[in-house]
Amino acid sequence: MHLAYSSALAVLLMSSGLAYAQNTDIESKIKYCNQSIVDGNASKALAYAEQVLKQDKNNHGALLCKGQAYGGTGQINEALAALQAAEKNTATVVDHIVTLILIGNVQKSAKQYPEALNTYRQSLAMSQAEKDKHFERISLNLIGETLVDTNQLEAGLESYLQGGKLAANDNERADNYARIADTFSALGKYDQAIEYQIKAVLMEQQGGDLNHFANASLELGRFYTAAKDYLNAEKHINRIIKLSKDQGEAFWEAKSYYYLALAKAANNQPEAAKKLLTDAQHICEDIDAVSLNNEISHALNKLPK
Repeated sequence: MHLAYSSALAVLLMSSGLAYAQNTDIESKIKYCNQSIVDGNASKALAYAEQVLKQDKNNHGALLCKGQAYGGTGQINEALAALQAAEKNTATVVDHIVTLILIGNVQKSAKQYPEALNTYRQSLAMSQAEKDKHFERISLNLIGETLVDTNQLEAGLESYLQGGKLAANDNERADNYARIADTFSALGKYDQAIEYQIKAVLMEQQGGDLNHFANASLELGRFYTAAKDYLNAEKHINRIIKLSKDQGEAFWEAKSYYYLALAKAANNQPEAAKKLLTDAQHICEDIDAVSLNNEISHALNKLPK
């Protein structure tokens, strides 16, 4: 387990101007603590949090950061203790909503799904009472994730659809369209999955960066592959191969070969798939893309010998 699940909330805390610092020294340390969460450095984050808590044992921001650091490294009891202490020291409704969301994240990462759902529903109710559409959308999406994780796909889909109605910009719309598409795909409803993923691609094309656009396009290729529409699958994947080569983006070139190989394998072309996977593996080795390389190795092992 790592810190990725909480880094987005850490960024939010850094940029939201939540009032939990009493002086500039404490404020700076909390800022560095949250940045350490974003950087994936739990020990550094904990060190900054403890420095603040020695000055102010009930400091909300330091307790939040401490909880995220413990949660991101799998120390669930310590994380919940810090976050529950933070909940008792919330100065504003927004502080309380953020704290509940972070508690829910820890519970979800520990597979405490009923508890996570209950916590997210508290944050949702509070957001709705405040008419805060931003946190209402976040809460709905987290409820959707938890329901999908527990194989309650229809209920998760409904939560994502509700969250999508609250999206404030193209990036948020793209995020919800992608969630909806992935859930339709899990339900075996590939036409609907493709419909929503096309919308996600269009939103990323308008408001996203290369990483988000490439990922959305490859996922569209994956859904076309699942629907056995190999012509369209290859068209969208090849588009990202060309783009990644033009932009010198080796990671996306490798990932595109991987997705194209999956399409070839599904279309009974194992030799073509093997070559693509081998080429992708070489790129991964050059750029030290360990996680992607592991996925590729798994796909190679599944090909007929």
